[in-house]
Amino acid sequence: MRKKALRRTTLFLLSLTAIIVFSITACNSKILWLRPAKINSTIVQTDQSSLAQKSAATKIVSHTLGQVEIPVHPQRIVVLDGSFFLDPLLALAIKPVGAATCPYCIKSDTLNQFDADIPLVGHWEQPSLEKILSLKPDLIVGHIWQKQYYALLSAIAPTVMIDTDSEVDFKKNLKYLAAILDRSDRAEEILAEYNQRIQKFRQQLGEKLKTKTVSVLHLYGSGPTVHVYGSDFAPYGQVMIDAGIPLIPAYKKLKGYLEVSLEALPDWDADILFIDVLRKTDSEKLKSLSFLKQPIWSTLKAVQNDRVYAVSWASTVVGPITANQLIDDLYRYFATIDEDQ
Repeated sequence: MRKKALRRTTLFLLSLTAIIVFSITACNSKILWLRPAKINSTIVQTDQSSLAQKSAATKIVSHTLGQVEIPVHPQRIVVLDGSFFLDPLLALAIKPVGAATCPYCIKSDTLNQFDADIPLVGHWEQPSLEKILSLKPDLIVGHIWQKQYYALLSAIAPTVMIDTDSEVDFKKNLKYLAAILDRSDRAEEILAEYNQRIQKFRQQLGEKLKTKTVSVLHLYGSGPTVHVYGSDFAPYGQVMIDAGIPLIPAYKKLKGYLEVSLEALPDWDADILFIDVLRKTDSEKLKSLSFLKQPIWSTLKAVQNDRVYAVSWASTVVGPITANQLIDDLYRYFATIDEDQ
């Protein structure tokens, strides 16, 4: 569970190698709903006055642990993950009144633009029931791996548990949350805008990408321990496939995640290599990048060609807002692709 939970952690490192950032129109033209000013102006204000005016109407919704009766229009939502649930809710213009946090994680810089004033309700592995109760929520949203708190949380407010360990499809999660919150039309608009950006990316860079291969390695610890993720294991993989990023053939057979020995690193080599570091503690240990000097790393084609980049996609791409940020990143990294010739 801890390893799976790591994909929701947030962390950002600087590039391992310097790259030239080109100004591309599609990259810079952020879609309207992604702008902080737009979200903040349309956000649902869940204060005491709105709580007093909310409708008493309820409905039955299904979730991983069964069915539960929730308000038709919840006004005071608490989320037990301040990234994975926060991203789609903010995209839907819904601002929670409280969120659990991961103290050893660094949140996406993109999400940090929107959530600085959301009260914290403790550690996501041990949320504070007292703090949650004090916020008077009318809906609580959590992960299935937090189910040991379900009975206690349900005594505070209707609680919905989502099986995000086995379901990392950010589009499906967005649609589910939108459905129970009566925002399905908005979700369809968000996904339509996402698809338009994806198609524009493929039209502009698709031909260039046909001649290249791409690989993503995930690092833990100072060793480091190396893992690779299948496209079914983290939301960023879904975005890369949508964008037509030419991952090496080995990824097509991969389900879940796989630990890779140093001796097997050449099997995951590519023209362009992304190094994903997941945890705050790992980032401190790996800042020197000394592991790249080990003989086995120096044999990799991407290392020799200076096409290795540090990213935080597995930990920060968690919903539609950060998925759109990843599209911007892809423009930036692949803008100079012809310089490899």
